[in-house]
Amino acid sequence: MNDRLKDIKSKYIAGEIKSQHLETVVFTEIFGSDAVKVADACDAAARIRCESVEEATGVSLEQIKNTRLDNATLVGGERLLTGIEGKIGAATIPFGVAGPIQINGQYVNEKVYIPLATNEAALVAGVQRGIKAINMAGGLRTLVHYDGMTRAPLIEAPDIIKAQEFCQRIKTDKVLFEQLGKLSKDPFVRLEDIEPYQLGTKVFLRMAFKTGDAMGMNGVTKASADITRYILSMMPDWKLITISSNLDTDKKSAHINVLKGRGKAVETEVFIPTEVLSAVFKKGVNPRSVEKVVFHKCYLGSCYSGTIAGFNVNAANAIAAFYAATGQDLAHVISSSSCFIQADATDDGVHFMVSLPCMELATIGGGTMFGTSKEALRLIGCGGFGKSVDDNRNVMRLAEIAAAAVTALDLNTSCAQAAGYEMADSHVKLARGEEDK
Repeated sequence: MNDRLKDIKSKYIAGEIKSQHLETVVFTEIFGSDAVKVADACDAAARIRCESVEEATGVSLEQIKNTRLDNATLVGGERLLTGIEGKIGAATIPFGVAGPIQINGQYVNEKVYIPLATNEAALVAGVQRGIKAINMAGGLRTLVHYDGMTRAPLIEAPDIIKAQEFCQRIKTDKVLFEQLGKLSKDPFVRLEDIEPYQLGTKVFLRMAFKTGDAMGMNGVTKASADITRYILSMMPDWKLITISSNLDTDKKSAHINVLKGRGKAVETEVFIPTEVLSAVFKKGVNPRSVEKVVFHKCYLGSCYSGTIAGFNVNAANAIAAFYAATGQDLAHVISSSSCFIQADATDDGVHFMVSLPCMELATIGGGTMFGTSKEALRLIGCGGFGKSVDDNRNVMRLAEIAAAAVTALDLNTSCAQAAGYEMADSHVKLARGEEDK
């Protein structure tokens, strides 16, 4: 570290430079605001911040400090966006790949690999074995039947009569809806629907938008704020309670997302013949045993436990690993893994189906644009973004591949549990290197 950086570090530790200004100070004073040096400036600032934490705590953070991810951008040639605040380095997760899997879908009609970032042993192997069975059965059919990102401002009327009258107007006034739709200035955010919900004097406005290849949360928040301002300007005796009321519902498991959709709703199906079950999975796995596990575990057990939308084996495992690999917002794992699986036995095999009603994901924005995530999206043909709000084949393709990962894993784990103790035995072997005796 040169003397000028040491001086900045001393000022930072003394509180003369605020943490949120550190990257900008280093960028301007050390690197002369050279656009080519943005990554170097942010890396130097992160090291200063990390070293100050090391000195304050006496804990060595060598691995964190020396793991670099260049996720900063320069807006308009002068405004530095650091990606996250308080950066001291980067985290690392083992990165695996399963496949290729044959997908016969609306947006994918080929064999593709599935990138998975996880610390869990047996997960990638489980997806791989599920893929083997799916491929032997001719591939996985997929389709996307909902596309929309929601935000739900909450406003308050003076009385319940005015609240009800406004709800009726929102439902029936097409001219007003057109006016509200024109308020969004972002060409990649288009208002599709507004559903009002009344509780006393409170009115929840659940707004749904098309957002192209972006997940769209920032865009729909801005658009819904502009719409709410316009509405309240017409009704000065009303009040804004919050721009996001939890009826969205964002980053929580919620039945409204299951019923109404949020993000992408995807369906998958595959018919696994009995001979494929016998060839791929252990003795004792047959159509009836798989059907019994899925019904009693995923429906009887899930209902008894009180789950909202966890009618699956382990969908969250596949979603979390796939999201980490492709740079998605990991907080959306909780809602995106809302999942229903079905296994209908026949005399010839088992009809295995997966429904994912609210997967929030993107191919542009956030973590999708940097490092390993950017490469993973390119690997599966989902990198970049379309030219318009309706040109969203990249994210639709991504949704089908994510659903394929869930299907492969839940098919495998359903069959492993239909085989008795195999799930426990395989985890002991792959996670601990031990044989269960």
